[in-house]
Amino acid sequence: MPNFVVYTNLPKDKIPKDFLQQACAFISKELGKAENYITVRVNADQMMSMGNSDDPCASVELKNITDGAKNKEHAVNITEFVERTLNIPKDRFMITFTNERREDISFNGKTFA
Repeated sequence: MPNFVVYTNLPKDKIPKDFLQQACAFISKELGKAENYITVRVNADQMMSMGNSDDPCASVELKNITDGAKNKEHAVNITEFVERTLNIPKDRFMITFTNERREDISFNGKTFA
């Protein structure tokens, strides 16, 4: 169920070829959830700026069934992952966590409630 999304102004050719696989494996390990439930999306070539600058930047989202208790820990690890894999400085992106309820998410025709 975790949904990991990166919006960035990096051109598509600057996204590592194996980024989707790397991100899926990372999120799986980080959250302790099976890879077959994880969706990773990258939206490159976005018209975006941060701090009135169009230097490389991103907006990162993580949606997950959770109470949010580990978001602080996840923030540190996701920041390191994005900075290392996409070469975007940590002061050039923000992470938004959306803590979903089990009954609000469906997979394979069934909710997780």
